Amino acid sequence: MDYLRGQATASAVGLFVICRYLSAFAEGRAEEDLRRSLQLLRTGGTSSDEAGAVLVASLAIGDGLGIIGRESSSSPWKVDTDLANGLKAAGDRWPWFRGELLRRIAEHGKRELESEGKAPDLVLGLTWFLQLNPLSPLQTDWGLGPEPLVEALAFDAVSRSDQWRPFLRWAVALGLARRSDTGAAKVVVPDATTAIADQLESLPASGSARDWLSALRERLPLLGSPTLLAALPKGGPAWDELPAGVVLALLKLERMGVLSLEPSDDASDVISVGLGSSARQVGRITVRST
Repeated sequence: MDYLRGQATASAVGLFVICRYLSAFAEGRAEEDLRRSLQLLRTGGTSSDEAGAVLVASLAIGDGLGIIGRESSSSPWKVDTDLANGLKAAGDRWPWFRGELLRRIAEHGKRELESEGKAPDLVLGLTWFLQLNPLSPLQTDWGLGPEPLVEALAFDAVSRSDQWRPFLRWAVALGLARRSDTGAAKVVVPDATTAIADQLESLPASGSARDWLSALRERLPLLGSPTLLAALPKGGPAWDELPAGVVLALLKLERMGVLSLEPSDDASDVISVGLGSSARQVGRITVRST
């Protein structure tokens, strides 16, 4: 399943709106009802046709991920029971849904790679993007930064400007990238802070650095899973199981008081955490608050 080609208009927010609406109807809803009811998919500058394209593409992605589905083309759409229950809980459900959506995208991508020999373009693209140096972020303009980089790698997951735009939309929405516009400079920073924070309730409260990061990669394989790294282009940079975008996130979460990155006397469990010329040895990771 590809995200950036045939379903390029799909979005994380579109899926959230669809799933939240369907969670109120155990019997599901016909697609025509979704078209009439989901005005939240239509912004002031969006035409009816464009809103319809977002709906159709988002339904296709949701169906491929198994978070929504229907028995036949004439049957009503229904949302996954676990998702429906989670969306009915009190409070702002977007952060919870965002974390769950990313987990399912990442796990589905890894399964597809293992079973079919090819990972979805978005999953491969995010795996690659998080390897980039946050201290030298990419220009958001396709021709000024991404294009020469992917051409040098012969990387076809994100190989055109019309794929780069939806890629950016997904990366930012899923908490794996941060846009920064300062004057004329418009860049995108690989930064998994939000994505990791969304998973903390499901990660160990404390553990050796290697074990804790292994649990993180188990939930989000695109954060350095060897299986996905092996699918990235060969002959370029050495791909790292601790991506730079994850290192930045760990340091930021520590500074925010969310994580504690502690030294250890056990050298076998120590990892090096740092960006640029500064690095330190971390042997244990503890969640301080969520």
